[in-house]
Amino acid sequence: MLKSILRNKLFKYVALPIIVLILMVVGGGGWYFSGIIEEDGLRVDNATPQPSVVVTAIGLDTITLQQIPEVEEEEKLSQSSLWGLSDGVNYGRLGTVISDSDGLVTRQFTSMVGNFEVGDELHLDRTAYPHDPKIAQGVEYSEVVIPSELGDIGAWLIPVVTTNQPTETWTIVVHGRTSNRDTGIKLLGELDYGYSLLIDYRNDEGAPASESGYYDYGTTEWRDVESAVEYALDHEAKNIILVGFSMGGGVVVNYQLKSELAAHTVGIILEAPMLDFGRTIDKGAEERGVPTPITAAAKFFASMRYGINWSDLDFLSHANEFTVPVLLIHGDADDTVPIETSIEFAAAAPNLVELHTFENVGHVAAWNSSPEMYESLIEEFVDKVR
Repeated sequence: MLKSILRNKLFKYVALPIIVLILMVVGGGGWYFSGIIEEDGLRVDNATPQPSVVVTAIGLDTITLQQIPEVEEEEKLSQSSLWGLSDGVNYGRLGTVISDSDGLVTRQFTSMVGNFEVGDELHLDRTAYPHDPKIAQGVEYSEVVIPSELGDIGAWLIPVVTTNQPTETWTIVVHGRTSNRDTGIKLLGELDYGYSLLIDYRNDEGAPASESGYYDYGTTEWRDVESAVEYALDHEAKNIILVGFSMGGGVVVNYQLKSELAAHTVGIILEAPMLDFGRTIDKGAEERGVPTPITAAAKFFASMRYGINWSDLDFLSHANEFTVPVLLIHGDADDTVPIETSIEFAAAAPNLVELHTFENVGHVAAWNSSPEMYESLIEEFVDKVR
């Protein structure tokens, strides 16, 4: 039968070349896109943010900005949400959009550190606070060193403000990929019941590099969270609340699944957690218009080239193993981590997972969009579990 098919002229001269062409396109496209996975997903990036906007006018409580030509478009520029503005030294906060016309965007503006001048080239910053707890929130803190598997990692230790008595519940905050510990500054008011650790982990600037040389998306970073928990327990903590953003959410979830210290966890707060890196790649490919067969080939080649085990990066399938309350926050306009993974996580553990979706909100931007609602959710959850 097979020989007769191969001898068939229609198959030999028409169908076979088409099949070969398809395989070449899928294989070549998959190989190319696997390189994109490495470049945009795996490769460590601690680069300083590049300017994306220029100041064209400054008013009493306003600032007018213009997109810098030939720089990736800054979508947040025209959105009314709290957003930081910085040149790396001076810092301010953007508020409501007042006008948006002819490429000029005027917004409410609060200067927080230093001043800007017309002509300054700046970058927008998700933190929306100066990157120092004392300057940002008036909170005293100390820099501590935590021994970890690969070497020492740094952290900010934030003591309780309202009382000098040590408490038994500590919070450990884990930032996302390409971000850093300042991500947790916005939470400090709601975490003022005990000590908090805002930690670095492997591949952060100044921290040890991972053995793979890449981001491992929780498969190894969870051990650094475990080291932070050990530090807290050695300093009289008994209960732990874990907070994770984006990739940091996946790190926290895998810690809870694997660590022998997980029994100390009394609650988990997650925003846009990366619960399945493979699904995140699928979404990124879809956003780029990459056909599904090429995406599948790319993931296959990425496994061969970079040692990715996609099943190890699927924490979502273990949702039914959770035994502690989870506050889960996700913006429904997230174009990085698919909100469907959070919905499925909540559905798998409905008695434990409290899911709140924020309408028209992008990746890890729920606080920026609705700070009062966000802070209220955090405060209510913490009061229940601590």
